[in-house]
Amino acid sequence: MLIVGAGGHGRCCLDIAREYYDHIAFLDDNHINNMINDCKVIGQIDDMRLYCSEYKDIVIAIGNNKLRKQLFNKAVELGYDLISLISNKSIISNYANIDKGTVVFPNAVIEANVTVGKGCIISTGAIIDHDAVVGDYCHINALAVVSSMTKITEYTKVDYGQVYRKKDMDETWKEEYVKQFGEEPSFF
Repeated sequence: MLIVGAGGHGRCCLDIAREYYDHIAFLDDNHINNMINDCKVIGQIDDMRLYCSEYKDIVIAIGNNKLRKQLFNKAVELGYDLISLISNKSIISNYANIDKGTVVFPNAVIEANVTVGKGCIISTGAIIDHDAVVGDYCHINALAVVSSMTKITEYTKVDYGQVYRKKDMDETWKEEYVKQFGEEPSFF
């Protein structure tokens, strides 16, 4: 497996990857040929194209939501399998839907009928309550809570310990919602 990004997020992804993979390497622009947490940085991020044949599975471990999307799309174009990296120490309903390229950290809870989009980060201890929708390339930080039936638009970052509720959604949010989902939100 190949992890793109060897910063803090990438190192945490490595811990989860070790639950499932034996052969793991990093790509990172700042640490080439170094060992990080007993895992080698084999090249720069732009070197993704060089490793398609050796590494089929990839995760984009970049905290910046928009950059993560760009690298996600590049990996898809190159033929990688964008895997969802889900800690076996997380709690996920059998009725939740998690799209490809999402990372779910230990002690995160994703309840029934939740939808999590592509390329998201669900950090340690985050809770996404039933029937919520998390758009593509969002970051739900550690100990954050997304309340039930809340819909979060693409690129949203819910900060550490924040509770994101339906009432937190202003007119700008509603406009973004309509652009993304093609309808007015039904829960106001």
